[in-house]
Amino acid sequence: MEAPGAEPASTPDGAGRANLTAQAASGLSWSALSTVALVVANLAYTATVSRLLDPTEFGLMAMANLVVLFGQFFARMGLASALVQKPELSEDDVRAASTAGIGLGVVCLGAVWLLAPAVGALFHTPEVVPVLRGVGVSFLFNGWSMTGLGLLRREMRFRALSAISVGAYVVGYLVVGVGLALLGAGVWSLVAATVTSTLIQALWQYAILRHPLRPVLRWRPYRTVCGYGTRLQVAHVLDYVGGNLDTFTVARIASSAVLGQYSRAYYLVFQPLGNYLSTALTNVSFAALSRVQEDPVRLRRGYLGMMSLGALLVFPLCAGMAVAAPELVAAVLGPQWGLAVGLVPWFALAGGCHLASQLSQSLAEARAELNRSVVVQVGYLLVLAALILLALPFSARGVWVIAAAVAVAELLRYLGYLVLARRVLELPAARIWQAHVPAFFAVVGVALAITAIRWALGGSPPLAVLAAEMTAGALALALCIRLCPVPAVRAQIQYRLASAGLLGPSHRRRRRVASLVLGPLDRLETEEPR
Repeated sequence: MEAPGAEPASTPDGAGRANLTAQAASGLSWSALSTVALVVANLAYTATVSRLLDPTEFGLMAMANLVVLFGQFFARMGLASALVQKPELSEDDVRAASTAGIGLGVVCLGAVWLLAPAVGALFHTPEVVPVLRGVGVSFLFNGWSMTGLGLLRREMRFRALSAISVGAYVVGYLVVGVGLALLGAGVWSLVAATVTSTLIQALWQYAILRHPLRPVLRWRPYRTVCGYGTRLQVAHVLDYVGGNLDTFTVARIASSAVLGQYSRAYYLVFQPLGNYLSTALTNVSFAALSRVQEDPVRLRRGYLGMMSLGALLVFPLCAGMAVAAPELVAAVLGPQWGLAVGLVPWFALAGGCHLASQLSQSLAEARAELNRSVVVQVGYLLVLAALILLALPFSARGVWVIAAAVAVAELLRYLGYLVLARRVLELPAARIWQAHVPAFFAVVGVALAITAIRWALGGSPPLAVLAAEMTAGALALALCIRLCPVPAVRAQIQYRLASAGLLGPSHRRRRRVASLVLGPLDRLETEEPR
């Protein structure tokens, strides 16, 4: 019997390469579509609840999330990634992952329930205890859903995953979360939104791919699946500690209201970048790179293409968010979040570097170079801790000094992961930096365009200025791609759009729009650009 997620029958090398590229390109297109939908839904949700709830309630949720997000690493235990990365997958492996996920979810919920009073004492905020216990229920569904998530990613069924993520968010946050906030549920509307969304994702994934739930009674499958996952989670736990050390510091030195402002500014940037866009890019890149982990030529080509296009998308977007911070905060969060304006530019830099780092981290995980990844994460954590300690004496000037420390640490981690990628792939440094030229070129163009619009429309309503800035930024990015001094980036974009089936002969309108940005499309490439 063929196990769920088993590899298809072998194909000739050329056909296999074309099929994998088409799957990856299609996955990226569906992931991009879901990312746009999630960003729009998240903006609607954030704009609504930020006006219905008090900053103190967001501060309580931020404290609870510090613990819950840490516990999720143990509930998930890298099980989904282990199912994707393993070259050959048996039914026993699937059963072991399912049993381990459910068991770990139960253990994490019990631990959070028992330790919640100690967390309240640590933050001198007893009100966080019931909130933490409520959010902890999501551990049950997180652990269960890891097997379905891993199998769907292994089969590169990103269309289904996109539908699940968008549907679960809309129901959990926009329907349940906003509905309860309108009814005056306060912080419990945030709790209910999180738990409902997690439950829907678990049920939906299982409905699509009903993997076996019966426990396996041999130790070897558990050791195989959990061994890789455990090593993987060491790097991810370090990433979590580094990603939340600043929030923990602010929670200790500032009031709940200031923490609420800090966390809202952080999530305004990191929710679309660090969660939605990052998930879209890394899920596809990890699955695709895992497929070619034993083929150095295709691995180098795939990594450089994804890293170059990812940087071209991410860094101009972050530059735009940094320049448009006043209008972004006013339009999305509202007038009571003035402190967040000075934090968004630092988080935009941090978020861009964080997302770009994860593309290189996906390469290390696909090649099972987990020890090297841990070294980079440990270095990042030590640098971040040192920078925060240096910033603490200046915290009287505002918590922006903590955000600045985060931005510098994320930039250094990004450089560290580029060094790791260069050594894993045995690439010359010039190839790495050349791949960043289009992104740097676009950053300057987008930043100048948004600055000009902001100067021209000074005094206008924030929402109107933000809309004009977004339009100008998108047009500037398209123009920068068209005029970029590295033509290979246009060939890469054209190739991947064609592989995804978005530039076929019947798509005349799309081809006309694409030709404005990419140049003439008279000849669609059948070989991936080198």
